[in-house]
Amino acid sequence: MDMRAIAHIRTDLPQKFGIPRNSFLAPHLQGRIVFEPEFALPAAVAGLEEFTHLWLLWQFENGAPGGTAADVASDARSAATGHGAGGAVSPAGASAGCGSPVGADAARAWSPTVRPPRLGGAERRGVFATRSPFRPNPIGLTCVKIDHIEMGEAGPVIHVLGADLRDGTPVFDIKPYIPFADCHPDATGGWIDAAPWRELAVDFATELQRRVPAEKLPGLVEVLRQDPRRAGSKHEPSRVYHLAYAGLDVSFTVDGDALQVRDIEPTSD
Repeated sequence: MDMRAIAHIRTDLPQKFGIPRNSFLAPHLQGRIVFEPEFALPAAVAGLEEFTHLWLLWQFENGAPGGTAADVASDARSAATGHGAGGAVSPAGASAGCGSPVGADAARAWSPTVRPPRLGGAERRGVFATRSPFRPNPIGLTCVKIDHIEMGEAGPVIHVLGADLRDGTPVFDIKPYIPFADCHPDATGGWIDAAPWRELAVDFATELQRRVPAEKLPGLVEVLRQDPRRAGSKHEPSRVYHLAYAGLDVSFTVDGDALQVRDIEPTSD
């Protein structure tokens, strides 16, 4: 089955490093769903403003893992030349792979079991009992909150909150979240219920916070609190990590359950 991207989402996270492991773990993260020209029609979103949340069906893409100063600098250079990690979105919104079938690169290896981050990367579960991106078909499903819908000359742009998607991710379909059908108060979370996620305490000096646009600051703190590092990372309190976020290089260290922001600089420098 061939599927084309109807849109791409623009977010403040151009690399895998830092992307929340589920939607709404960072509820203030901002995103913009920009339609491909063929689908950028006001009529196609008529009535959508009456809903509060959306389901997004999208494609996993790997790209730069991130986490180092070199990764951040490399990604910034790529973005400046129009070939960023987010799918090489051109000014017209087209992506180099938007006409490719889902799973065209699915010759990639996959495993019937994976190591979920929530279990510290040490225990295995069946891939279909997890939301791991390493699946036979690279398809993701995310619920986001609608902030507002902008109507411009190039068509509608849907502004959303809480997305766990990398910048430039191809979106295959958009559906409204319908509470009576989609909400199940009696649902259980399986093995996840027994493995609560450990958040970090974020030490973020006021002087450094001022370097972040005010509307971007809450999302950044939420991303840091979720611990951007790979699950099961060694205790290396002197190691400096680098997070690419909203055009900034955010450097930080982690000691136990405490994360300290060390510096913030523009990625263009």
